[in-house]
Amino acid sequence: MLVRSALLAQAEEQDLDGVATIIDLRTIAERDEMPDQACGREYLPIPIFEKVNESIDGVSHEKKEEQSLIPDMAVLYGIMMKQYADSFRRVLTAVLEHDYSKGAVLWHCSEGKDRCGMTAALVLEALGVDRDTIMEDYLKTNLVNLPKAEAIREKLQATHGQEMADGAYQAYIADEKYLRAAWEEMSNDYISGRLGIPEETLEAFRKTILE
Repeated sequence: MLVRSALLAQAEEQDLDGVATIIDLRTIAERDEMPDQACGREYLPIPIFEKVNESIDGVSHEKKEEQSLIPDMAVLYGIMMKQYADSFRRVLTAVLEHDYSKGAVLWHCSEGKDRCGMTAALVLEALGVDRDTIMEDYLKTNLVNLPKAEAIREKLQATHGQEMADGAYQAYIADEKYLRAAWEEMSNDYISGRLGIPEETLEAFRKTILE
């Protein structure tokens, strides 16, 4: 019913079996560079942010002419949850109000880690899942991303130096401190307080998914 994914540029029909709706969290530039293959599913582009700026650069994976050093990802997670709460409200509302009789809802960004990972964390929290379990789920990202991050670091060490290589590595992995930084910004009332999601909406969602 709930599917977290990376980009779908190479998706085929069988990859999306059971999926009714795709929510694309990427920027316009990312979507233009690698368009989703939605295979006839409902497609909802709901970007967390439309344009990368210095405060959030490193979360997006738009292609850039020049590589720059990646800032502290933990800091970026806090910024993301503070500055883009309205975007997360739109995404979470789309997930909560989806018609699950038609099939699953899938959300994704480019790597399935930052914007997508925080969406998954919010969805799990909306279901009443404890944060230790949410952290465990988030860190499973590294089953896929860690080998990729290590390969990228090794490549950049030779071409851009150690500092750039280490920054890129940190940008591609899921780290416990990233999610904890987001939670510090969110406090304990983000969904109903900051996002303003009504309790009756949350109760209906839990009933649909859990029962």
